[in-house]
Amino acid sequence: MENNDSKVLNLYPIDYPFETLVGRVNAEPPKLILDPDFQRKYKWDKEGWERASRFIESCLMRIPLPACYFAETDDGKQLVIDGVQRITTINKFFKDEFALEGLSTFKELEGKKFSEIGEYQNELESTTIRCIILRKENPKHLIQEIFSRLNQGAVSLSNQEIRHAIYQGKLDGLLSELAKKDIIKDFGIGQNSEREKNSLEGEEQILRFFALQEDLSDYQDKLNKFLDNYMEQNQNPSDKKITELRRLFNSSIERVLNVFGDESFIDINKDRKRQSMVYYDLLMWSFSDKTDEYIESNKEQIRTRFKQLCADVELQRTLSGGLQNKSSILKRRELWAKKLSEIDD
Repeated sequence: MENNDSKVLNLYPIDYPFETLVGRVNAEPPKLILDPDFQRKYKWDKEGWERASRFIESCLMRIPLPACYFAETDDGKQLVIDGVQRITTINKFFKDEFALEGLSTFKELEGKKFSEIGEYQNELESTTIRCIILRKENPKHLIQEIFSRLNQGAVSLSNQEIRHAIYQGKLDGLLSELAKKDIIKDFGIGQNSEREKNSLEGEEQILRFFALQEDLSDYQDKLNKFLDNYMEQNQNPSDKKITELRRLFNSSIERVLNVFGDESFIDINKDRKRQSMVYYDLLMWSFSDKTDEYIESNKEQIRTRFKQLCADVELQRTLSGGLQNKSSILKRRELWAKKLSEIDD
């Protein structure tokens, strides 16, 4: 039976004055982290500064503010889980980065920056906001649950953004490094598409490659959970392991590009050519243990066999539902391995 202690958060509340929050954000190194890599970009300046200004005005009016949530990191810092827009607004105003506009109650402050509001400076500096601190002793899966629950509003964090926040370390750094490759940055984006990736999709794509190299005996048809577990268990591998992982990914993707070029990870039978994560997972897995010599000697045969595979009725059945079911993944691997075994090396 699961221990109830593993289901209950270990936390404590603290009321931070704005002056303290700003000091912690701007400390060197920062003690309170507003991490732009996993937190959504600042949103309150999209149409001028009215929304930010009305927040500052609400603070001056002593309207109760919603609590912020922070998570302690292993080195004792605090990571903002919820409240990044509010704290960023406070920090920007204290640093004179915008003037107040659109005020309805404190109209005499219209057009003024923090350095120009006189006695109200002390009012704001001493204003407090309740902050809930999640201790670092909490199981990682509970912190992840809080991330998900607190971000169920209009703009939510992706699974990878949450992993990035919780499992910081050498593996996370490697994911960020490899995700900068053009083939990953542009994956699935059409030539004339204006879609932008902003949810660490590339980092998750790299993570999929590493995780799916593992023995799938523990895979229970839930890819996100499988990726969570891999990242938790491999958060800080040795430098030697990081070097091996980097080499494995780079060599695998170079082999795919050598064979398929601009048609990498695409069903080349179709007129409308679109990259697919199914083919990414399959090809990256299958090429990871091949030699460069094998790839170079058999490029045309590999392309031919892959075209045949994409048209295979059995493979198409694995694409009709439950794409990431363990049985579907293993069936695709079986079919592709059989095709490759027909090549005369």
